[in-house]
Amino acid sequence: MREKKYGLFSNVRYVYQTLFAVKPMMRLGVFGTGFFNLAGRVVGTVTLAAAVASITGKGRIGHYLMVMAFMLAAYLFCQIGDRYVKAWSDFYYETAQNREFLMKLVQKSLHADYDNIESPAQQRLLLRATHAVNMYRDGVNLMYVNTPLIASTLIGIALYSLTISFFDWRILIVIVAMSVVSSLLEANSRKYRARTMDEQYRIWGRFYYLKQQMTSVENGKDIRIYNMADWFRAGFDKLEGENMALAAGQCRRRYAVSVSDALFVAVRDLLAYGILIAGVLDGTLSIAEFTLGLGVVSGLAEWFGLLRYHISYLLEGNQMICEYRKMMDYPDRFLREDGMSIPDEWYKQLPEITFQNVSFRYEEDGEEILKDVSFTIKPGERIALVGNNGAGKTTLVKLLCGFYHPTDGKILIGGHSIEELNLNGYHDLLGVIFQDINSVPISIASNVSGCLEEETDMEKVRVCLRRAGLWKDVEALKKKELTNLTQTFDPDGIQLSGGMMQKLMLARCLYKDAPMLVLDEPTAALDPIAESSMYEEYKTATQGKSALFISHRLASTKFCDRIIFLEDGRIAETGTHDELLKKNGRYAEIFAVQSQYYKEGEATDHEER
Repeated sequence: MREKKYGLFSNVRYVYQTLFAVKPMMRLGVFGTGFFNLAGRVVGTVTLAAAVASITGKGRIGHYLMVMAFMLAAYLFCQIGDRYVKAWSDFYYETAQNREFLMKLVQKSLHADYDNIESPAQQRLLLRATHAVNMYRDGVNLMYVNTPLIASTLIGIALYSLTISFFDWRILIVIVAMSVVSSLLEANSRKYRARTMDEQYRIWGRFYYLKQQMTSVENGKDIRIYNMADWFRAGFDKLEGENMALAAGQCRRRYAVSVSDALFVAVRDLLAYGILIAGVLDGTLSIAEFTLGLGVVSGLAEWFGLLRYHISYLLEGNQMICEYRKMMDYPDRFLREDGMSIPDEWYKQLPEITFQNVSFRYEEDGEEILKDVSFTIKPGERIALVGNNGAGKTTLVKLLCGFYHPTDGKILIGGHSIEELNLNGYHDLLGVIFQDINSVPISIASNVSGCLEEETDMEKVRVCLRRAGLWKDVEALKKKELTNLTQTFDPDGIQLSGGMMQKLMLARCLYKDAPMLVLDEPTAALDPIAESSMYEEYKTATQGKSALFISHRLASTKFCDRIIFLEDGRIAETGTHDELLKKNGRYAEIFAVQSQYYKEGEATDHEER
């Protein structure tokens, strides 16, 4: 995909248009920020010269007091106005930034095509986009704050440069030269940071991953039993070393900017003091003009420093906004609102599902996980998808769910390509239990319904928990189905075992009552008795529905109408359980191995008893 480019002015316009659309009054904040930045510094520069002029002149004390009172009032007005505008502007900015930038990014990440957020490269892009709108000194804030300050700083530079030219043009040349060299060094520092940013995000991403794994309750047992704390510490130390090396490179370049600033300040002050003092000694400058000259020289240097400072932050913010817009504009191939609406009759009975010569690889030049797979699931048919680990079973499920796009071939639902459908509507047709189970830190009832508690049919939740074999455990809890899972948001929350979580996922699937059920290793954490009971519930739950059931335990697939045996990404065999045993092929061979294991286990148990 050709990468879209975003320019500085385009990003500034994008940020301001978005903020102003939410809070039009923020325009006044932008103007006020620039005005008070300029006025406050000008008043500060003029005040001392005005005081000296009043003292050295022949005016009365009353005139001096009046001048100083006016200058003090102007200074206070600028200071109070600046603080008020910043407080008022920050209040509205935070509201607009959270609503229009952060929440839209959250929505994008939740509704984007799954493969647009799953890969490591896309995860890094999402991390950078989040950094642009959800951290201290984020990109939106850097552009919002520094743009008006650059405008007022340029006006200040023009005003002070004009004033200095009346004193001596050589001072102006030195200050401009000083600023150009410092700006070049600053640009070098900024380019180095930009070059190393992707590596830094990679390091931060790994830091975050290690932190997650270290603080995970599920990993706590393994970490203690197998003494893995040293491994985690070594991982942190390694990442810290890499991060420090990058930071050191950035610091060296910033240090060069500081050194050049110090040297140029010395040259500037030596020249300015020499010229201005000479003017006083030969009578061409008054003491008040000398004071004003020093203030303007110092002020112009400060204006140039501020310009470099604000431009640096503006460009930093610009880079962040580029990453944010790149994430927001990343195209999705699946359709949603623009896709074909799901016919009402599909909610009662899903039509024929066809995999037509489907192949899939994760990387463009990577190995094919699925290779020319073709099969059909008829309405109401229950299919068992079996095979060894790595055969491509879970990948096939993700393709069926619209998480991935086939590298080749098509997936047809009722004769329509899955990529033509409204994907949100299509997902309403699917009830899925995935192999990797994750709970949300909300109530058991909301975990089952997927809705807020006030929108949940509590009686239906209880029925589904009973059918899943979890109600007795839930009923024994103080808050029953209103009990929260985990202690993330509720100190009294509970942690379910792996088997209980699988039963909870079955209850969720039953609550949705979708016309198509997809079950990916749904009994892996259950004991044989609970597994047998759950298979019976699957039989009941899939009556009249289309179903795809994945398992590596071949004996568990007898209740299915047809079995598809995957091997090395291809369909090796297909038929009923009995038909495949009669073929005496790979399915029968693996089934015989598994059966022998179970028989040996039963014999051992008998001998021990």
